[in-house]
Amino acid sequence: MTKIITLLFLIAGLLFSTGCQNSPYSGRDIGMVAGAILGGVAGAQMGDGGDVNVVAGAVLGGMIGGMAGSEIEQRQEALEAAEAQRQFEYEQEVAAQEKLESEIEALEDQRVRDAVARRATTEDVKAAEREAARVEAELAAKKKAFEESQERARRIQEAQKRIAEAQEELAELERRQSGQ
Repeated sequence: MTKIITLLFLIAGLLFSTGCQNSPYSGRDIGMVAGAILGGVAGAQMGDGGDVNVVAGAVLGGMIGGMAGSEIEQRQEALEAAEAQRQFEYEQEVAAQEKLESEIEALEDQRVRDAVARRATTEDVKAAEREAARVEAELAAKKKAFEESQERARRIQEAQKRIAEAQEELAELERRQSGQ
């Protein structure tokens, strides 16, 4: 019975001592608690099962468990840091690729302009400007026709609404006159 009480006090002491740190559930702390429990159980089973064996096993198990937990935590942090570095490098590569594609597109546009500039004459410029003016005038005419047709449709709908309202009033007036 005293072994169990001693073991419980030991575990409680370890838990309270690790709870005062910034990260109460760090790998070292978890390893220390697990090692102390397992070491205490192993100490109770070894030798004559005295309290000294339980305490020695718990202390030794706690130390070994703490070191193992720290090692595991350090490896996990290293993996997380490596993953963050890979993500950063990937984002840098994507940004560089996008920049390169943009530069290629700008160079292609410049190449086309240069090719047009080498063979274009004053007459070509005038013809292009006349065609642009013609297309713009056609667009303006179609826009105007569309807007006018929309206005006519709106006016027709408004007139139909007024007709319906007038018909309702007329029917109501006729019912009143006939005494219904």
